[in-house]
Amino acid sequence: MKNKTYLKASLREIFYSKGRFIAIVLIILLGTLLYVGIKATGPILNHSASRYVDKQKLANLQIVSTGGLTKEDEQLAAKIPHAQVESGYQLFYADHEKNEVIKLYSYAKKNQQNQLIVKKGRLPKQKNEIILDEKAQKEGYRLNQIFQIDQPDQLERKKFKIVGFAQSPLYINTEERGLSTIGNGSVDFFAYVPESNFSGDIKSVLYVRFTNVQNKETYGKDYEKTMDENVEKTEEIFADRPKERLIEIKRDAEKKLLPQKSEVLANLAKLDAGQKELDQAQRQLEQQSQTAPNPQLVQAQAELAAQQKELNGNREQLLSAQEEIAKSEKELHELKTPSYTYTQRADNPGFQEYGDLSERIAAIANVFPIFFFFIAALITFTTMTRMVEENRREIGTLKALGYSRFEISIKYIIYALSAATLGIVLGSLIGTHTLPRLIFVLSSDRYNFPGVQAFYLARPIIQATIAFLFASLGAALLVLLRELHEKPAVLLQPKAPKPGKRIFLERITPIWSRMSFNSKVSYRNLFRYKSRMVMAVIGIAGCAALMVAGVGLKDSIGSVGDKQFGPIIDYGATVTLKEQPDYAAVSSVISQDEKITSYLATMNQTVELKQKGQANQKLTMMVPEDRQKFENYLHLKTGGETFELPEDGVVITQKMAELFELEKGEQLTIYDEDQQTFKVKIAEIADNYLGNFLYLSKEYYQQVRTKEFIKNSYLLKSQKMTKTEEKKLAQKLLSTKQVMNTSFMSTQIKTQEHSMENLDGIVWIFVVLSGLLAFIVLYNLTNINVSERLRELSTIKVLGFYDREVTSYIFRENFVFTFLGILFGYGLGIILTKFILDQASMESITFPLVIRPGAYLVSGGLTILFSAIVMVATHFRLRHINMIDALKSNE
Repeated sequence: MKNKTYLKASLREIFYSKGRFIAIVLIILLGTLLYVGIKATGPILNHSASRYVDKQKLANLQIVSTGGLTKEDEQLAAKIPHAQVESGYQLFYADHEKNEVIKLYSYAKKNQQNQLIVKKGRLPKQKNEIILDEKAQKEGYRLNQIFQIDQPDQLERKKFKIVGFAQSPLYINTEERGLSTIGNGSVDFFAYVPESNFSGDIKSVLYVRFTNVQNKETYGKDYEKTMDENVEKTEEIFADRPKERLIEIKRDAEKKLLPQKSEVLANLAKLDAGQKELDQAQRQLEQQSQTAPNPQLVQAQAELAAQQKELNGNREQLLSAQEEIAKSEKELHELKTPSYTYTQRADNPGFQEYGDLSERIAAIANVFPIFFFFIAALITFTTMTRMVEENRREIGTLKALGYSRFEISIKYIIYALSAATLGIVLGSLIGTHTLPRLIFVLSSDRYNFPGVQAFYLARPIIQATIAFLFASLGAALLVLLRELHEKPAVLLQPKAPKPGKRIFLERITPIWSRMSFNSKVSYRNLFRYKSRMVMAVIGIAGCAALMVAGVGLKDSIGSVGDKQFGPIIDYGATVTLKEQPDYAAVSSVISQDEKITSYLATMNQTVELKQKGQANQKLTMMVPEDRQKFENYLHLKTGGETFELPEDGVVITQKMAELFELEKGEQLTIYDEDQQTFKVKIAEIADNYLGNFLYLSKEYYQQVRTKEFIKNSYLLKSQKMTKTEEKKLAQKLLSTKQVMNTSFMSTQIKTQEHSMENLDGIVWIFVVLSGLLAFIVLYNLTNINVSERLRELSTIKVLGFYDREVTSYIFRENFVFTFLGILFGYGLGIILTKFILDQASMESITFPLVIRPGAYLVSGGLTILFSAIVMVATHFRLRHINMIDALKSNE
């Protein structure tokens, strides 16, 4: 009966102190929600992407050759361990009238890989039908329209009927369709036509799916490791294939040329014989000129002249054909070995961008939620500690009545477990099911995924449970252990108030003497209860820092493009040339464009850095033709200070220097595209935010490589160009047949902005949740403050203080706490933002630390607003204090 009554009293405690109980539940809920939710977001987004591409049977690897792919290639691919192989056709088609570039694929019902998702209409059934990219609808294409493709060399027909619009797992991004080598340089949309329309046996691509990576997370380390092994085995199997393919191409070409060459030679021999006959006829005619009538001679002479003219014409044609054959033979002799390219999923348009989003979320999740979590746990610990301390007299009474230590502890165990369980369960449920979905919705307009499949991650939930059980139950038990060792007589007596002491401010007489009595009391109380002040300042500072970091992350992430394009990269486009191009033809197009102000020739190559214990890193090596002019196109900086490209040594960008622990003056080994090595000396380390680069002068390049400088690209500086003007220029350059691609910085800037926009929603989630935590923290700390000092507040009310003055008594202390908390929060926010950015930066992106005034205004403003709301609520509570009950409490 005794225990039953005490249990009821324990449950009643929750109802009587529901404000504090709800506050503890909410703090634990918010902490768990953000920690579990953000920790789960990256894995859930990646898992959803994996299930999508697995369902649509997206190829793990695409094999493409510059020499095309034959049955021999398919048979060879079939020998790759764990491989399922399908072949197909693909080509680029440029519609110059509409200024569109389409990537055309073959469709075969029998093929299982890269299955299309029909969004409207149906898949092709007849030979004259075509299904277009869903994106094509934005360009005005509709069902049952006629779509024309004028590609007679590769397609048997020109006109197709549009029967559907679809999504392809090859393109998970709703906008990005990759680059092309024709038209304006970029693909506008894709299309599929039945495979029977393609002429010729030479295929364009081999799609390979590996059974040993199925059901693995496509963005996971295990998948990457297994695929690296698969690609390595594939390259081994195809190692001799390029040379074999070259022999096949030459053999097939020679088979075609040999009959032509024989025919030309035979016809030339016939012409020679015919010429002899004509010469003989001419001689005979000259002999007959003295005896035959004049009209007959003229007619015969005319006939011979006509025959000679015809023979000469035929000879010219045959000699021209002979020259063409000789030219073809020369080209065949100089033909380069075909290259085989092995493209993984990460190289598909938009695929890596989605993975980078998850990586950034995961990186942020390693810092921001943990700090949030720490603040929530700290406040929970403080609240539970104060709650037990407030019940000293009750504990003493129960102990005097014969209750055991365990029986007394039950009440607090129930209270703490109830609050922790509710907070953890609700936080885990809400966090897992809302944050990943919310973040996906905020970025879903950029990706084709149908949605996310939420699932629970055990580790963060267990971590949250342990932390908050320690913060709530652990806090209660720690204080109980201390209190229960006291004798009932000691516990029944109220704790002696802390003695007042002179504070430092009192020694500054000019200030102290001018302060009001109430202000002096408030400032003495601040330093009298130092632990309360420290805890309040830490709590408020933590929440303010979280809000500064939240907005600061948005500012910093959004500033990558602003820091890179303009301050560092000051050119508008890069024109990539084909091998052995006609430089004059390209220069002519560039010079004729009115918007182009200047251009600089460079040699750009992809090189590699390798180091044991560090993943291999690729970077762009840029060698300008003119070292002095280079500074007008790219501003090299270190620590904000600009410097010129050195004549001796290389400049490497900061991210690579950090990853490989490189310093100025060190020797560095570089691997070129053929894996040939050369050594360079690091002259400078340059600031950089996007990509990884290695810069060196033309003279130094020729020195370390003992090779001639061969320009393969141009950097263009121009006035501001519209998208139409950029497309027009790219099209003109590609039409020269000397240019592979024109890459505009405006496109990179737009891509970067879109990529960063994906994180905006996450940042605002952090800000909102941090604001909520700040509000609850302020409410809880103020509530504790008032609860601890009810007798003191009742006393001053009895002494005649007005309600407004009593509120001011508390408000002044809260104002100081809030002010100090905000100031410390600003400093802590800067440190926290920098730490998160360091964690979130990737191999190709470095985030600058940029915190604009708005971050401080949001953080400080919200904290002050919440403090004001709490004080208004506190004012009404203080007005209704029962002074008699409070003053009699010790009795």
